[in-house]
Amino acid sequence: IFIMNMTSRVLLILSSLLLLSGTASAFYDDATFANINEIVTEHFELDIFIDFTRNVFSGTNTLSMRRTADFLDVVTLDVWDLNVSKIIDQDGRDYKFEIDDPNPNLGQRLIITIPEEVSELEVYNFTISYETSPTAEAISWLTPEQTSGKEIPYMFTQSESIFARSLAPFQDTPSIKTTYVVKTTTNPEFVTRVSGNMTYDYTDCTSRYSTFEMNIPVQSYLLAIASGNLVERRIGERTFVITEPEEIEKVANEFSQLEDFLIQAENITIPYEWGEYKLLILPPSFPFGGMENPLLTFASPAIVPGDKSSVDVAIHEIAHSWFGNLVTNNNWTNFWLNEGFTVFLERRAVRNLFGEDYMKVTAKLENQSMYYDMLDYGLDHTFSSLYPIFHGENPDDAFSEVPYEKGFQFLYYLETVIGEENFTEFLRKYLAKFSQESIGTVDFINYFTSFVTETFSENESRDILEEIDFDTWIYAPGLPPVTLDFETEEYNQSIELAQNFLDGTVDKEAALKLYLSFSVNLKGLFISHLIDNIEEVDEDKASYIDNTLHISSEINGEIIYRWLQVAIRSGQLGSPFTSAEEFVSSIGRQKFVMPVYMAMKDIDIAKAKEIFERHRDFYHPLAVTAIEKKLYDEIMISG
Repeated sequence: IFIMNMTSRVLLILSSLLLLSGTASAFYDDATFANINEIVTEHFELDIFIDFTRNVFSGTNTLSMRRTADFLDVVTLDVWDLNVSKIIDQDGRDYKFEIDDPNPNLGQRLIITIPEEVSELEVYNFTISYETSPTAEAISWLTPEQTSGKEIPYMFTQSESIFARSLAPFQDTPSIKTTYVVKTTTNPEFVTRVSGNMTYDYTDCTSRYSTFEMNIPVQSYLLAIASGNLVERRIGERTFVITEPEEIEKVANEFSQLEDFLIQAENITIPYEWGEYKLLILPPSFPFGGMENPLLTFASPAIVPGDKSSVDVAIHEIAHSWFGNLVTNNNWTNFWLNEGFTVFLERRAVRNLFGEDYMKVTAKLENQSMYYDMLDYGLDHTFSSLYPIFHGENPDDAFSEVPYEKGFQFLYYLETVIGEENFTEFLRKYLAKFSQESIGTVDFINYFTSFVTETFSENESRDILEEIDFDTWIYAPGLPPVTLDFETEEYNQSIELAQNFLDGTVDKEAALKLYLSFSVNLKGLFISHLIDNIEEVDEDKASYIDNTLHISSEINGEIIYRWLQVAIRSGQLGSPFTSAEEFVSSIGRQKFVMPVYMAMKDIDIAKAKEIFERHRDFYHPLAVTAIEKKLYDEIMISG
């Protein structure tokens, strides 16, 4: 680390961070079984048949790998419930292999034995013949009845964090970035899309053959595949939406500003490198709001309520085109480098598009979500820090609002310290410096430090770096060390209105008029204040609030999932939780369904489990696992 005349305190902190975090040049990821410090994948070619009859992929994955060690005796790859049948190289040589499971939380390890006579080759091309499991963690298979058209089945994947290994054998770690080609074969009625540029599409009387290429190196979790009855429509010069034919008009209208969102993010950062931007709205069982697969962003239909009130999610996924996709965390402990930066860019774009107050209200609302997640883990738990330490857990166990919102607040704080103009310049230089690389927290700290010392005078840079408590912000669990001001007049109005209902001092007519003037996020803050004070909300009070404001008639999931928590916990909505079941069986987004299941569990655990089991097949496998962990307490998170 180069620091000119910094105080010993700053040097001590930065040195300790270096020891803790590692650097971009060191491949370390405890969530992979691959021997990534001995051999690295540079390209892969996936050739699969998507079998809707058996719910499997079958085919080959050819990995082009370069040796970095002096010699090799084994190559280890990540797999998860794959049936591997044969491994050969470019010369047709057969390789012996075995599969073991040193940690079932992370799938299994494929061990390929390298004969001595080829142990010093520079490049290896392994073609692995395999088949996925019908219950693969990354793949959701939908029946025709679960689609809008109800005519043919539908399939989509979700690979983040470590589930690409259930699609094919990979070095499944964000430390490794590769280019790739994906070739798919389906029955002729299916339209397939992959995160890549389509270069070939041909249909005959028996099959449809499609080829896609990704020419910018990306990490394995960004591989995405969807197949079903899909149509595509251009929205702007570079932007497109994709969905089922029955939904295309609604989706195209909802995201008519998609090109504007892309331009706004581009103006803040550096030119968009991916060519086109395509947004695919999936069926309701998709477990997240969105997923930033390059050239094929996935999103939940929950962000298409019909009033453009949830476009923040689309802006967030666009922002990942720079943070996460170009510059990537090198392991899941550094996940905040993906999400904190992305939320920061999202909020800057939202501010420019919709105003400062809109941005602050959003930040205030999501700060509450972060706090709830921290309480779930424990404020002193490592998972409430920006640098979670894993002890063999699946990285998904630490996925929460913490890396998003605490990461955003850290960057927002840094911006207040060095100024918006300087911080914008830092973002652009950071992107240029680390584009197409995977980095760690210390790489960020070192580069920020060098930027400060180059931008400011010696005395100014010393004062700035002494003011920033990197250690507490990043490594300490719990709430951020600095409380940032996101309050607005509208925020105060929403909290005051909620408190008036709690105090019984509300004017019904005025309250309804004010509530109807609120944005979705302000309504969310209003309801969140009720959740924070749920002990003051009994059945009668909840009914009075609902009868006055008609909250249960809202259509936006952001409002519904919050209100259902109030209704259930207050007793207004008792077991068998009919309207709650209608909601959790209509949308698979974990942000929405998990808190509702937890509320039902706290009131009637048997009924909560019964509802889940009734709709288990509706959810994506990742959502099934997450809900099971909460309802059945199958995993106790260690400190």
